[in-house]
Amino acid sequence: MPSEFELIDIFLKPFGGGEGVGSDCAAVKVTRGMQLVATTDAVVQGVHFTLPRFSPEDVGWKALAVNLSDLAAAGAKPRWFLCALGVPPRTARLAERIARGMAKLATSSGCKLVGGNVTRSSEWSITITALGEARRPLTRFGARPGDALVVAGKLGDAAAPGAPKAQRRPVPLVDAGMKAGPFASASIDVSDGFVQDLGHLCDASGVGAVVECSALPLGPAARALPHGMELALSGGEDYALIWSVPRARVAALQRVVKCVEVGRITRAPGIQLTELGVPRPLPARRGFDHLR
Repeated sequence: MPSEFELIDIFLKPFGGGEGVGSDCAAVKVTRGMQLVATTDAVVQGVHFTLPRFSPEDVGWKALAVNLSDLAAAGAKPRWFLCALGVPPRTARLAERIARGMAKLATSSGCKLVGGNVTRSSEWSITITALGEARRPLTRFGARPGDALVVAGKLGDAAAPGAPKAQRRPVPLVDAGMKAGPFASASIDVSDGFVQDLGHLCDASGVGAVVECSALPLGPAARALPHGMELALSGGEDYALIWSVPRARVAALQRVVKCVEVGRITRAPGIQLTELGVPRPLPARRGFDHLR
């Protein structure tokens, strides 16, 4: 087992060092006219991943990806992140491989590691705090009755048995989120399940929604399954983006971002599902709950 400081050096190697790494705090400068956007999320062994079903590189990639997806939902450009590691005894050799997966996504996203922490833990945990910037960050608030409900990305594959890459290496839709910023009125990413996350957006905005299930963009693995629609509605971890968009802006949004209109925002609260215009019951399981 290396010492704490030897492990830090091992972990930093794939990043080629880091701006601010080694100090207790990192100072960052936001571009003029932009707002700082911050998010934090964790992946924990036995909850979000198991070894060896996930490779250490998968774990590092996913830990950063789930945070970048939150920045994408805000329409923010990723700039920096901090990483706190919980390291079990006798497994420190995995740290460099976790870092390699994380560094690969960080490089492709233009996001720099600027600090973090290491502590002993009974299981692996990787907690990321990601920082980005946006001129007008999107939130769950702001959806209005009459807005179109629009989705970018695919649904259901992360929960489908035949698509392990969708679960292990989700691709955060950062570019789509940034491009949608000027058009959308509210936004959320699909981390815990489409119905559940849409419910969060509706509750925050004080509205409801009608969803036409036949319009939902199912992934290829989900589409091939008889219960693929259930996976799309409540499977979670797809990291698609849900937007509420004023109807007059939908066509302009679709010219710059690949996305589909799947329903509308309503004044009446609650979520209603239809399939080819016929009412469809909500799934018994709406999504993932960490405490159940």
